[in-house]
This record gives sequence, structure tokens and C-alpha cells, in this order.
Amino acid sequence: MSSSYNPLEKSIAKILSDYPVIKKVAKKSYSYISFILKKKNYKFLCENKLDRIEIPGHETFFGYYDKSPSNDENYILVYATEYSTSKTPNPKHSIKLCLYDVATKKHEIVSEINAYNWQQASRAQWISKDEFIFNDFLEEEKQYVSKIYSIKEKSITCTLPYPIQDGFKDEYFLSINYSRLMTLRPDYGYRNLNEAEGFKLPSYNEDGIHRFEINGSSDLIISIQDVLDFDFTNDTEYEHKFNHVMISPDGEMFIFMHRYIYKGKRHDRLLLASSDGKLLKTLANNGMVSHCAWLNNTQVVGYLRGNDGKDGYWVIDVQTGCMDSYLQQELDSYGDGHPHVVGDWFITDTYPDKARMQYLMLCNWKTGEVKRLGEFFHGFNFKGETRCDLHPRMSPDGNSVFFDSVFSGKRQLYRISLN
Repeated sequence: MSSSYNPLEKSIAKILSDYPVIKKVAKKSYSYISFILKKKNYKFLCENKLDRIEIPGHETFFGYYDKSPSNDENYILVYATEYSTSKTPNPKHSIKLCLYDVATKKHEIVSEINAYNWQQASRAQWISKDEFIFNDFLEEEKQYVSKIYSIKEKSITCTLPYPIQDGFKDEYFLSINYSRLMTLRPDYGYRNLNEAEGFKLPSYNEDGIHRFEINGSSDLIISIQDVLDFDFTNDTEYEHKFNHVMISPDGEMFIFMHRYIYKGKRHDRLLLASSDGKLLKTLANNGMVSHCAWLNNTQVVGYLRGNDGKDGYWVIDVQTGCMDSYLQQELDSYGDGHPHVVGDWFITDTYPDKARMQYLMLCNWKTGEVKRLGEFFHGFNFKGETRCDLHPRMSPDGNSVFFDSVFSGKRQLYRISLN
């Protein structure tokens, strides 16, 4: 929950987490009443220069918080769609992946894509200053794939047999099953395959995290069954999935979430593995892990439940497993957010408060300095799968912040220039 919610309200929300259906109804009703009482007379407030990344006639966005749309050389990646993003994603309505020139404000369409969602789009990410990779679906083969595009060649130079979740430069990539995500958490899944066409999910021994490379080699390096056999007691008929794979800056390790669900109630574990798939450690196992980021090669920051049962930002040393509370005096009132790290700084955001405002905060994780960069309205038209989290990301040089917002009534990608 965001700022302006008091401890009692947060405690009630936490209790209701055991009753997802009741929580959903109660939250919706309470949100409407709170908004009527707390409504502000403006849609956004930002002291820094704010630019909209505009594709005429389209809504625009980038997707998740863990990747920057910028290659630090005047190009950014942006998705554009004429299909309303307040509607559920539909593979019959493709979105466009565009290469946008910041200097000229001109764009070129790289590809039309049918495998996407509003939260993470098709996972486009730079693997060098010339090349980027993104996911797509091959209709004839009924297969999710990833494609590499070269600015220099002005073409797709490679199609790989797995969809990407995260990659380390152009050296290796990690993949998860987006169809399993579609079954258990459609916010992050793709809709192109379905059981009506005879598609079935693989067994836990055959599904998990794949590692693949540009030369076409691939391996299932961690199966779901491997994780169930690792530091886990399964005495209930849970459904299991992996999500949010994030590779360390040096490429030697990665973290990922093991989420297991029973009767609508979700439990989370944060796990650490080596780049070849050896399971190393359970980093967090207190029921809730939300959003994480690597601070450096040995530390992870995340919004999660600590060993004392308190939800907040925590820093975990991946070598020792030690967990320390982080900026909880400064950030605790804001609630959950999406941290993106560049150097000594990270940018994070909030969910809508009672006035339906979302906040952007710039934090120095070494000095503890916290600056509020702006607040942005989120209307009720965007909800559930179609919600628009700000998902802030800094440019690699740290001079700009990119975020998605619907304060104008449509989803748009924005950039804030930092002083």
C-alpha cells in the first residue's frame, strides 16, 4: 500500500491477504470512497523537466522497471499501440516496437509483436549499444521466440528458440515459461497458446529456467522440481511458477522468485543461483517478496517481508544471507515500489494512494538521501491487468528517468531530466 494509508489500514490489508476475493471487493470499495474524500485538483506535479515520448495516434509505454529503454547513445526503445491499453491484451491486436531517436524525435517501427502484456510488454532489452533483444510468437510453429535487432544492420539478425526473461550482454540469456505465467498470473504471461488448441503445460521436471545462447545452444538449468527439492517442504497441493529472473551485474549469479499458490493465496521465496543453474541459497522466505534489484554483485535490495515479519525495503547480502532493513524511516510510509539502480542511486515508485496519486522517489542507497521527483494521477479505468505502474528506470548515465503513466487518461512513456 502507498503513502497516506495508516498502520491500521495496512494491518487490515495484510490480514485480508488470506482471503483474496474479500480483499479485492473491500479494496475496490474503499478506494472509491477514499478518492472522493482525498481528490486533488491536479493530475501531475513535477518540478523537473518532463517530456512525453510521443508516437502520434498511439499510446506508448516501455514495460518493466528492471531494464532501461535507453542505450545511452540517443536511442530509446518504446512500444506503441492504437489498441486501448485499458483493455486486456489481445494477441489479435499487435503492438509495435519502435526505435526512437531522442535528438530528432523521429521513430522507426522495428517489429509488430503479438506476444506481450501491459506490465512487461515483450521484454525488450539492450544487449549492446547496437543490438537489442525482444520476444515474439511464430504463428505457424506455435512457438514463443526471441529476436535480436541491429541498428547498424537495420534488421533482425537472429531468431532464438526461447523467449527471454533476462540476459547478460550478448553472452547468454535466461528464459521462463510464459504460458505457465499466463495460467497462474496473466499480468506477466502471453496469450498466444491455449488448451483449446491442444496445448498442455510441461511437467515440473521439464519446465523451469532455460539458459540459451546466440549460437542456438540451450539447456534447462533449473527445473521447477529442482526448486521443490531445494530447502522446501511441500505438504499442500500448491501450484508453482518462477518469475522475475534478474542476473547480477557481473553475470555470475541470478536471483528469481519461486511463487506457489493455493486457493488464491500466494507465497513467495527469493532464490539465488549461479549462472550455470546451481541453486545456492534461499535469500528470503517469509511469505512475501515483491520487487528486487541488484545494488552490486553481492547485494540485492527489495521490497519484501523481513525476518521480523515487517514489510519494507531490505538489503540482502547474497554471500552471507544477512538481511538489513533499508531506509524504512524514509520509505516505509510509501509502501511497495519498483527499485531500479544506477551507481549510488536508485529510483522507485508507489502504488496509488487515497487520492489516486503515484509518487516517484530518487534515493541514494549509500548516503540515505531521498528526493521526491513528482506525483502522477492514476484513474480507475486502468485496473488489474491493465493497471499502469510507473515502473521507473534510469538511463545508464543516470541523467534521465523514464516511466509509464496514465495521468493524461492514456498510457504514455515519459522522461524526466535530472539536474
